[in-house]
Amino acid sequence: MTLFAAVLFSHIAGAFFLFAGLSLEWLAVSHLRKTRDRAGADPWIKAVRIAPSFYAPAIGVVFFSGRYLASKVGWDQSWIFAALAALVVIGLTGIVVTRPRVNAILKIAKETPDKLSASLEQRLHDPVLLASVRFRVALVFGILLLMVTKLDGMFSLMAISGAAALGALMAGLAWRRPLLHQATTANELPAR
Repeated sequence: MTLFAAVLFSHIAGAFFLFAGLSLEWLAVSHLRKTRDRAGADPWIKAVRIAPSFYAPAIGVVFFSGRYLASKVGWDQSWIFAALAALVVIGLTGIVVTRPRVNAILKIAKETPDKLSASLEQRLHDPVLLASVRFRVALVFGILLLMVTKLDGMFSLMAISGAAALGALMAGLAWRRPLLHQATTANELPAR
């Protein structure tokens, strides 16, 4: 096996782990938003804690292997810069937006191990967690589109901008569910 083939393999494997970690996070966050008791929350709290151990190293592997592959193929392809920039945005969004919220959930869960406190429930239902993972997944699909099509110039920028816009739209929908849930809960209250 050549060095190029080994790096290409690690690049593709890293992409799989990136998808796996973000999928696990999306699944966990979606279930956490629906939970109403501590027994139902605990497995998903563990899952949301584990998810970064899949995608955080994968981002590094994809980034550095991608840089190596780009150096062999040539940096004159503009889609490479758009893909690398999007990968950096994915990583920064996870670090700046998601990690502090997950750490707060883990801290509160540790402090109140036997009950679903009001503060923990509020953190579990934070729409920013779902918005963040939706946005990052959309950017990953945008990168995948760039890798397959290898669009030139403005088209690569338009493709990744379109993925970001779709991600932002999907992220914005994360705020709808709590409003719908509140309306449903209000309708279920007994008449006086």
